[in-house]
Amino acid sequence: MAKKNRSVCLIITLLMIFYITQKECWTNSLPWRKVENRAFKKGEKLIFVVKWKGFAAGTSVMEIKDIVEFSGRDAYYATFSTRSSGLFDVFFKVRDLVESYFDTEGIFTWKQRKRLSGGKYRSDKETIYDQVKHEASYKGKTINIPLFVQDSLSSFYYLRTQNLKEGNSLIMDANDDGKNYLVEAKVTGIEKVTTPSGEFKALKTEVTWSREGKISQESSRIWLSDDERKIPVKIEKETKSGTITMLLEKAIF
Repeated sequence: MAKKNRSVCLIITLLMIFYITQKECWTNSLPWRKVENRAFKKGEKLIFVVKWKGFAAGTSVMEIKDIVEFSGRDAYYATFSTRSSGLFDVFFKVRDLVESYFDTEGIFTWKQRKRLSGGKYRSDKETIYDQVKHEASYKGKTINIPLFVQDSLSSFYYLRTQNLKEGNSLIMDANDDGKNYLVEAKVTGIEKVTTPSGEFKALKTEVTWSREGKISQESSRIWLSDDERKIPVKIEKETKSGTITMLLEKAIF
């Protein structure tokens, strides 16, 4: 009986190895898109001062920390963190962290995790994206997603790879918190922007997230340096409590 059990275990092990190997071969043989990227790379770290109604409220950091393997492919591991400071830290403490794993070659997302903490609010959400089956797993549910879909952070990096000019409009598919969106980024002008890290000639870009024809609160204005890197030097977002502004304080490459 023991010998028979060992044989069964051996067969199961061989089948698992075969399945994993075939899955990797199938994944790597798909017609993945290739996006030319001269804007960013591993190690880039952008530090922003966050202002609310003109007052310094905290610090945000956008960083590409590493390149890891995900679904048999190389993926950037990027984070976006925000911490309140000063009096804001006393009255409304913020500790937010968004993590994104997105494909190094195609700049589309594989996984996102959002750990948000503001005041009494707490949230920890994770989405796994199956770009082969065009499905996402969120809170135990399976959601259909468009081909090469982005998450809220990877979409930002994808935008930076594009050839943006004044008057251009780019539309992307994105998914966030279990919902699919159309994201439109429209370059409305070129402006000079003064930040703690210096003065920049920047592409003013209106970014709107819409679902079923309705514009989401995720919409924002982003000023990207008018060069190959397209560094976000200024970000504005309207909220119910006022405008939140992020200004580039330091860039590490």
